[in-house]
Amino acid sequence: MYTPRHFQMPAELQQRLLAAPGVGDLITHGPDGLLATHLPYVFDEAMGEHGSLVLHVARPNVQWRHEGEALFIITAASDYISSLWYPSAEESGKYVPTWDYVTLHLYGRLITHDDLAWTTMAVERLMGVHESRVGLDDMPQDYLGGQLRAIVGLQLEVTRIEAKAKLSQNRTPDDVRGVIEGLDSVGADDLSALVHEYALPAAEARANLIADVATRHRPARVIGTAKPQN
Repeated sequence: MYTPRHFQMPAELQQRLLAAPGVGDLITHGPDGLLATHLPYVFDEAMGEHGSLVLHVARPNVQWRHEGEALFIITAASDYISSLWYPSAEESGKYVPTWDYVTLHLYGRLITHDDLAWTTMAVERLMGVHESRVGLDDMPQDYLGGQLRAIVGLQLEVTRIEAKAKLSQNRTPDDVRGVIEGLDSVGADDLSALVHEYALPAAEARANLIADVATRHRPARVIGTAKPQN
């Protein structure tokens, strides 16, 4: 994934995103080519050297047979950024929109767990992070058993992670504030909060650095020196 230095994701944001169970896309390559499935996940940092994603698919989904290298893409927040939100665009006439997003690409080894104990664990953990009032024990056991036999457990044992947080960090502070207001106006609260938390401080720090460098390198004016006459 192409990731300019100013869009590199801070380590603590990566850890925060992984700790929050969500949904992503599992991409594998089999005999018939590429295959992708949209799947919920739980990340277990203690399962494997770099952690693992705990997943499951329906048994008829042939993707569980694609053991080996796989990719899982998580896009935690994403939205269109209108150039009308940039004060600088109104001044310059350079109305170029963009798209801001936060994404994780997890590469690893896909391992199939076609046994009742593992699939029970996987479903129990997934329900446990989303449900507080019902669990597996609340279902009729014969029904539950049938449901568990209809799925196959998957583990993506992570080998590396590429993380990108494109949050308008390369804009001026005023432009970033405009992006925050614009995202708020369209209800993109999650992305707006991330821009406020990460892009605004970065933009302000860069603007202060540029101003400081300009001040230190500005030619000194000697008071009382006469201007040359034409």
